Amino acid sequence: MGGARLVRDIVIKHSIGGIQTMEHSLRLLAHLRQFGTLTSLKFMRDPLTSERTGLAFASYLHYDEAAQALRVQQQTVDGLPAPFNTIDVTPFKKQAQDGH
Repeated sequence: MGGARLVRDIVIKHSIGGIQTMEHSLRLLAHLRQFGTLTSLKFMRDPLTSERTGLAFASYLHYDEAAQALRVQQQTVDGLPAPFNTIDVTPFKKQAQDGH
């Protein structure tokens, strides 16, 4: 089936220096909520240092809400310190597992 794929999950690439505090996390959360109802927001952490890696995953309740968030790939988050206030938003693509 060709055409657009429906996704509810998005990947957020952010600068590690931009989202270091709970306040910064809440600003990102508020930014993402403008597109719809979030069901989850998870920041990835380095397993050894527990520092954030610069990736986060967000899930929306409805496909159209995720589509709205994905309309602009590079977004500016109000309230985050420049130059760390820019995020890249892309659809989450599940990795196909093969035997190689």
